[in-house]
Amino acid sequence: MKLRRIALAAALAAALGPASAADLLNVYRDSQVSDPVYQSARAQYNAAIEALPQARSQYLPLLSGGATYYRNRVDIDIAGVRDYTTKAYQVSLSQPIFRLQNWLAIDEAQQQVLQAEANLSNSQMDLILRASQAYFDVLLAQDNVALSGAQKVAISEQLAQAKRNFEVGTATIVDTLEAQARYDQADAKEISDKNDLEVKRRALQVLIGKIPEGLTPVREPLVLAPPAPNDIEAWVTAANESSFTIANARANVEIAKKEIDRQRAGHLPTLDLSASYARNDDPTNIIPGLTGPFTNAAAVGLVLGVPLYSGGLVQSRVRQAVATRDRAEQDLESTVRNVAQNVRTNFLNVTSGIAQVRALEQALTSTQSQLDSTILGRDVGVRTSVDVLNAQQSVFQTRRDLQQARYNYLLSTLRLKAAAGTLTEADVEAVNRTLGRS
Repeated sequence: MKLRRIALAAALAAALGPASAADLLNVYRDSQVSDPVYQSARAQYNAAIEALPQARSQYLPLLSGGATYYRNRVDIDIAGVRDYTTKAYQVSLSQPIFRLQNWLAIDEAQQQVLQAEANLSNSQMDLILRASQAYFDVLLAQDNVALSGAQKVAISEQLAQAKRNFEVGTATIVDTLEAQARYDQADAKEISDKNDLEVKRRALQVLIGKIPEGLTPVREPLVLAPPAPNDIEAWVTAANESSFTIANARANVEIAKKEIDRQRAGHLPTLDLSASYARNDDPTNIIPGLTGPFTNAAAVGLVLGVPLYSGGLVQSRVRQAVATRDRAEQDLESTVRNVAQNVRTNFLNVTSGIAQVRALEQALTSTQSQLDSTILGRDVGVRTSVDVLNAQQSVFQTRRDLQQARYNYLLSTLRLKAAAGTLTEADVEAVNRTLGRS
């Protein structure tokens, strides 16, 4: 059998899984439900957004009530023992009218909610990348196992032929020993690749909570599309507006600025509306003609608080808040630069990935032609079996590199959009359309 047919059969055996093989979209959606890292991020988001209603509650009415009930026993020498009951209850209302610190805390909480939303969006994009990475890691491991098996079969044919040639005296023992060494190496490589495949499948299980029966391979030929727009600086500009990492850092700056104002407001007076009602039932309070057992009291008014001196606490907190703002601004600048660099890196990875895939496709054609000519040369006596083994090794290594480059290209397209803050499930669906049996 020709090596081309052997390799093709091996690749098909690796690619064609069960009829119910999962695709990338299935894996991603399963990971949304099963991945504990993402579920933790969602729980963190649900906790973080509670900052807003908590802040708003500081400017809403505070209504409280209380009641007491006592059974009393009093023993007086000249009056004897007296048993009686006292009861009381009260209701009080406090409504902030002017508390600038509380009002600014609401603005801070709104920025905290924006941060929580940005963090959750980043977690969603990270989940897409982790699911895609795990998916293509398994595909690559499957390809490596298939290629190792095909290479082992091809070398075994060379070994068998070398042994026959040695027996009839048309070749030396060197050819046999070389083929045997290559076969042993191929056997070891196959064992290593099978172990790596199991490791990658278990990594996917951690993400989705199960091991799928099979994964849908990448369709050949793979359509290679440059980034749209095909302008690296346009991507950087877009990332500055849409990156959730930058949005998080900007919200942090706004929070720091609001915190400065909130701490400065510690110098300002506060004004609250206060109202209360109380009723007391005590039979011992009876004074004939003056008071009875029941007492009702109601009050309503304004409460003004004026801070005079706090030992320098307010000034210290303001200085602390200013320093925190300065740090947040520097962190924002660092984030903007890092995001821009990440976008440029991934843009170049996509464009160079396209060139690399095309070059390896051409290289595979060339190495296959070289192998065919080497086999022909050996048959007519101008090449040796070692030359054939070397040519075989080159073909299989090129095929491995090609598969790796294809998966890297697809992952780079997703990483570019993640860096720009635009990665969504629609992008997963787009990559998923490149999968399928040819």
